[in-house]
Amino acid sequence: MSVGKSSWERPASAVTKNAVQQTTTTTTSTTSTTATTTTITTTTTTTTTTSTTTTTTTTTTTTTTTTTTTTTTTTTTTTTTTTATTSTTATTTKTTTTQMLGWTLSGSMSYDRYHHTESLLANEKVLVVGGYTSSLGSLSTAELYDPATWMWTLTESMSYARYYHTASMLTSGKLLVTSGYSTTSGYLNSAELYDPSTGVWTLTGSMSYARYIHTASVLTNGKVLVTGGYNGGGLRTTELYDPSTGMWALTGSMSYDRYYHVASVLTNGKVLVAGGYSSTYGVLNTAELYDPSTGVWTLTGSMSYARYVHTASVLTNGQVLVAGGYNGGDLQTAESYNPSTATWTLTGSMSYGRYYHTSSLLTNGKVLVAAGYGATTGVLNSAELYDLSTGAWTITTSLSYARHAHSVCVLTNGKVLAVGGVGISSSELYQP
Repeated sequence: MSVGKSSWERPASAVTKNAVQQTTTTTTSTTSTTATTTTITTTTTTTTTTSTTTTTTTTTTTTTTTTTTTTTTTTTTTTTTTTATTSTTATTTKTTTTQMLGWTLSGSMSYDRYHHTESLLANEKVLVVGGYTSSLGSLSTAELYDPATWMWTLTESMSYARYYHTASMLTSGKLLVTSGYSTTSGYLNSAELYDPSTGVWTLTGSMSYARYIHTASVLTNGKVLVTGGYNGGGLRTTELYDPSTGMWALTGSMSYDRYYHVASVLTNGKVLVAGGYSSTYGVLNTAELYDPSTGVWTLTGSMSYARYVHTASVLTNGQVLVAGGYNGGDLQTAESYNPSTATWTLTGSMSYGRYYHTSSLLTNGKVLVAAGYGATTGVLNSAELYDLSTGAWTITTSLSYARHAHSVCVLTNGKVLAVGGVGISSSELYQP
């Protein structure tokens, strides 16, 4: 089984696209004068009483005249107090980066890596974990991306270096990383939890089967379903992780062993597994449904094309869009699964056949497929948009770097962050 060659060299120089730097200088000067007038009035009252007695001999009349003289002296003192307040004149220079539509480079990690995982945390930061680099082999390192600053910082490393693992965001806000492959330890069955509040990793229960190139899905009940994978041969087994106990339990097995497959949680709570590669049957077009209420797998409708290293996205109408992949050559085809009829329908094809690409459901309901590898074109930097309302694909802005085996996630602001790839440490943002 051959999946095509990987590019081990970093692509040639790339141009940062669609970034506009704006420098705004604001000078603020405020002078405030407050005048306070205080009037003090002093009133002095002087009362003079004069008594006059007049005696007339002719008539004995006594006249008493009382004259009261009141002298009022008013002294007015006016005090004027002037208070002047002058604010500090501040000159602020602020540089902002405005992202135009399309892709813009947004910083680089400390390590180039591929076959890693990328997860959006509850605090809106992005955690990239593990992966593989040609200089060091499998990685235990983890790095945090801050969308507010476009900066990457190293956080605590895992106990085990691993790639081709999975990462699942639990309802508690912790991140569960499962199994994978280590260049020093081989196939892994270990699992670790990352706590964003402390930045610390802790080991949790180990799975019954070591595996890599598997899938992990968070069910509506909060448990995590791991399916298939490879450990010297394809696996049919599946396991459930219970976050409340930190333990794993085997559940029903699939009809086909498979790895390089995809898994999607449907709106009805069931899990759809589609395609992949089987050690027994080769490239698969089969699909199976897992019912969490019974722990049983049942076969559902098969795809029109057998494929592996493809992508799957749950659309806003509840259907699942599968795109690209490999089957002796790269595939341009795409098809959608309808849970209500259990059937697949071919939709429009992409402009480029690709595998080891990524797909993201945008906030506007469209699906963004980015980069990947083409059997004839090599590593791709092209990107395409799928419109559910028309079933058609259109080319959108190309990435700054051609990359494959990279990762993406949709940020809370609706932008898409693409990270890493073979020989690449850079990241870039897509503005829909």
